[in-house]
Amino acid sequence: MRVNGKALVAIFIVLMVGLSSTRVLDDYVDAYTTNSIKNAALTYATARGINALVSMMQSSEIEAGIGVVSGSMTIGEVLDPLNDMIERFSTVMTWVLASLAAQKLLLLLASHQLFLYLVAVLGISALLLLFYGPPRAQNLAFRSFLVVVFIRFALGLAVALNSGVDALFLDQQLQRNDAEIESFQSNVIGIESDQELDAGSIRDSALAFWQSLSLDELERKISRGIENFINLVAIYLLKTIVFPLGFFYAAFYFIKLLWRVELNVTAPA
Repeated sequence: MRVNGKALVAIFIVLMVGLSSTRVLDDYVDAYTTNSIKNAALTYATARGINALVSMMQSSEIEAGIGVVSGSMTIGEVLDPLNDMIERFSTVMTWVLASLAAQKLLLLLASHQLFLYLVAVLGISALLLLFYGPPRAQNLAFRSFLVVVFIRFALGLAVALNSGVDALFLDQQLQRNDAEIESFQSNVIGIESDQELDAGSIRDSALAFWQSLSLDELERKISRGIENFINLVAIYLLKTIVFPLGFFYAAFYFIKLLWRVELNVTAPA
């Protein structure tokens, strides 16, 4: 790809340096990533809390029948699928939190003052070489400037686009599944999240709640909870791993294209 005209190139360089110094999108992107980490951490904590309760019930030596099939099924047999799902969900959420933390770190680096200075220095160098340097040096300086400017803005734009996709397609699904996970404890174990009970009281309350249900009702509640966890896994994987990996692949391809840019400043503007 060839770029013609010194004036156009010079105007572009000045605009990019100026735009970089204004820190466009930086505050919004920082707030969005911080909020995403906070929400993911709360979801993870909720899941681990349910897992702790389920594990406690499974480790008890009591075998309780449920509803009309009293004595036919142990606590562990009923809760095993739920416990397995939460363990897998927790593993995924660990990767999700790591991905979000890495994205926030990269965004902080791209908006750091030293990076802004780098954009300015490369921009000034490209301008000087544009008017006084040999063609090879002009191309090298301009390519370097393009790549750094792309990195400076691309991460923020990717997060902004990701937030747009969230608002259009994922946010309602995420909020609904999060709410259902938060109420899952009371729906399946019969204990409200704000109740302060010791281990024995939790076990007794859960067993009393289960005795009031039929086996089909309890299995329906557990299946619904597992479905919510699966939905959350899919949403978080799309938001924090699939989309970012797709972006980095596209960014790598685009950087290779930028490195092929050649100035043709001797041609008429």
